[in-house]
Amino acid sequence: MASVLAGAIAAIILCPMEEVRIKMVENSDWKNETLVTALLRIIKEDGIFATFAGLPAMLSKQVPYTMGKQVSFDIISRLMRAFFISLLGEERLDDLGWLVSICSAFCTSFIACICSQPGDMILTATYKASKGQNKDIASVSQRIYDQRGVGGFFLGLQARMAHVAFIITSQLTVYDM
Repeated sequence: MASVLAGAIAAIILCPMEEVRIKMVENSDWKNETLVTALLRIIKEDGIFATFAGLPAMLSKQVPYTMGKQVSFDIISRLMRAFFISLLGEERLDDLGWLVSICSAFCTSFIACICSQPGDMILTATYKASKGQNKDIASVSQRIYDQRGVGGFFLGLQARMAHVAFIITSQLTVYDM
């Protein structure tokens, strides 16, 4: 539950920044804006709630990502510690604790990535939807499915795994140590 709550809080905090980032990348009228000026511009032009338009899509990515990362790391690190203790003995594990942390974090990175990939596709498609296209999560999901089937939710998974594996492995190794 703590990881679900943490993921939801992160989504709420990230959502306005994602809205700004997309505007700055997609629209040449926004290229000279800073984070602050762009955020103020969105609020002025569309209202404060416009900064949270992508919240359901952000939640569909962030909650499974955080939950997959935190829960699987706890389980995997416990299992790896037990495995390494059975192989090497408890005394030797003290010297190799860093190895257990790295291996556990690396395995965790793949789980978190797979759990959150469909949400990442939904988030991307939500922000890439053209004017007039419905941006609610059900409509976006249906468009992805109609265009590419279930596999459409996992496009780019290999590239994202390489990216996410490094981030999560380094984060969780530091956290665990």
